[in-house]
Amino acid sequence: MLQNRFLMGHTLLTADEFDVALANKLLGATLSQPVTAIHTQPLGEGVGLMSSIARATMTLADNSTETVVFKYVAETDNAAISKGLNFYANEVNFYRYLSRDCPIPTPQCLYAHVDDDSQDFLLILEDHGEAAVGNQLQGCDPTVMTTAFRRAAELHGQYWGTAHDFAWLNPQNVVATNNFRRDAIYLPGVEPTLELFPHLFTDNLDTTVREIGERFAELFDTAMSGPQTVIHGDYRIDNMLLPTIDGKTDIIAVDWQNSGRGNGAHDIAYFSSQSCGPELRGETELTELKNYHATLQSVGVKDYSFDECLHYYRLNLMITMITPIAVCGTLDSGNDRGLELGRVMLERSLAALKTMECEALLREL
Repeated sequence: MLQNRFLMGHTLLTADEFDVALANKLLGATLSQPVTAIHTQPLGEGVGLMSSIARATMTLADNSTETVVFKYVAETDNAAISKGLNFYANEVNFYRYLSRDCPIPTPQCLYAHVDDDSQDFLLILEDHGEAAVGNQLQGCDPTVMTTAFRRAAELHGQYWGTAHDFAWLNPQNVVATNNFRRDAIYLPGVEPTLELFPHLFTDNLDTTVREIGERFAELFDTAMSGPQTVIHGDYRIDNMLLPTIDGKTDIIAVDWQNSGRGNGAHDIAYFSSQSCGPELRGETELTELKNYHATLQSVGVKDYSFDECLHYYRLNLMITMITPIAVCGTLDSGNDRGLELGRVMLERSLAALKTMECEALLREL
């Protein structure tokens, strides 16, 4: 039934376009009653930088209500970068083909379509509400870090060495895309970021960040080499719901826009550098990395040593600098929350570079 709806071609440019007629057309088969009224409200203030996201509260014919979350093209200049990086098609294809078998729980997808020419899109997802939404400004505690690393290892282990089987799954490592990341995102954002937060660039970090930018394409190529698997690509706490199930915190991962084929260490480096505060650096970080590696082994990954895992982790810490640089210096941050998010991610990412001695690794390459 869902597959039939995937074939229907509807996209949105504004939230107001999600009206009663469209809701009945796309969701009529899944709702108990026809929709008679609808109210939409934007979500993700300062979070949904690369696409727009909203909640629709639908009043049904029997006066009951149902809610869904829907995503569509960003209503800012960021849409051009999202399309350049194939974000919208990536996420639609993830929900079409992989979400039901994904080891990391995901929201149920009710509708997914992307226009092949314009790359405008529409996703309609089940609504889990607000109670368990992760907050990157607050960061995470050790329990969430442990769960995030374990779930990532389960995802990576399931598709280890087999990601090439999915012809639609875009590789992260493409020369033209790497150059686009460098020239359109990283390099334009470096100096504005340095000017905005000069006090964060202690201990020669400004030089390190500039050099990462200059060498970004080759660093990305190296970091994304090695064993290939399915990766989330934007694996951070703002893109997670954190429900408590049987007294334990679990993860429901959302925002699969940057999903693709790549090196699994990218996801855990991304999560650690973007979501974990200084209290989780150092020994805690290494312990969780060892646990990640052990989980990979437990699900059948062979011929991948911990030293290799650590090496790729350090490499990926460097290329994940693109996100705070982009948010602080390249993209339209949208509002104060978006700018503060950039500052927090930048501070954590720079701390990760220092703790894992990435400057020394940069000199060795």
